[in-house]
This record gives sequence, structure tokens and C-alpha cells, in this order.
Amino acid sequence: MTYNPRWPHTFRVIEESLDANGLPVTDENGRPVTGTKSVDRIVYDGNYNPLRNADGSFVTQEVEEMPWGYRTSTGGLKTAGEVIVADYKISAPMMLTELPTGTVLEMTDYTHTFRVKILKMTSYNWGTNLWVDNIKN
Repeated sequence: MTYNPRWPHTFRVIEESLDANGLPVTDENGRPVTGTKSVDRIVYDGNYNPLRNADGSFVTQEVEEMPWGYRTSTGGLKTAGEVIVADYKISAPMMLTELPTGTVLEMTDYTHTFRVKILKMTSYNWGTNLWVDNIKN
């Protein structure tokens, strides 16, 4: 994907490794072993217009990393009378892989790498917005 200043950073989806019985795999210290999960993103042309197949569906690409950009920090999110407070609202190119609440992302910006969990994900005509909270150790 061509560099776009709207999405200058990258994130990866982190998931726990599971054994044949569906139980989490742990290391010698009892910590969960994690890996990354790929996501399907829409492929764009040089002008960021989404490409389509002959049947009208989007052309997609399976990727390990997604570009993203900050939209707000400490942005509130309202849903059905509840107020959910998120540390960040971020934007990414449109993703077709649904990432449920609680999914962990490893995010890298200009100065550091950190982990967040998803509070909400919504895709729009210009991309995907994610409301996320820092994971504090």
C-alpha cells in the first residue's frame, strides 16, 4: 500500500496460541504465548478508490499489519444511553475482518510500540474507526 499521511502508523492483531484442545499455550513462566492474526482489508488504487471484482464485491488482501492514524485521544463514545470512555479513537483503511470488543492490538507509532484493547469498531465509506483503551500492566 502506498504511504498515506492519514494512516502513518501500523498495528497487528494479537491472539493467544491454543493447543489441540483449545486451551491457551503458556511459556515456562506461565504467560500466554501469543501470535498475530491476519485481517482482510480492501485494496485501493493509487487514488484510494476501492477496487471491485466483476461481481461488484471488494477486492481484498489478507495482511498481517494495518496502517492507522490517531483521530482523538480520550475521546468519549456514546451508545444507547451509556457512555464508554476510550483512551483513543483511531482510523484505518476499511477492514472486512470483524474484530470483536476485547481484541488486543499491538500498535506502533512514531515513538513507541504499545498494546490496546478494542472497545468498538465501526466501518464507514472512508475506512474503519476503532475506539481503544491502553492495556496498563
